[in-house]
Amino acid sequence: MPKTKTHTGTVVRADGEKRVKLHMTATTWVASAKEYYYRDSGQRGGGHGRARLLLDTIKPIEKVTE
Repeated sequence: MPKTKTHTGTVVRADGEKRVKLHMTATTWVASAKEYYYRDSGQRGGGHGRARLLLDTIKPIEKVTE
């Protein structure tokens, strides 16, 4: 079962910028099961690519209450 995404942030890739939903662990921001970014640098971990998470764009997702 996937974790609930609590934040959003902008990821910069070779093909442009993309807004992604994230959740936080002890050392990373996680976008999907195979895509995570280090909390201290924003650099992508694991797979290939030079994607980077812009840490100053991370914002909590606001919950809508009715």
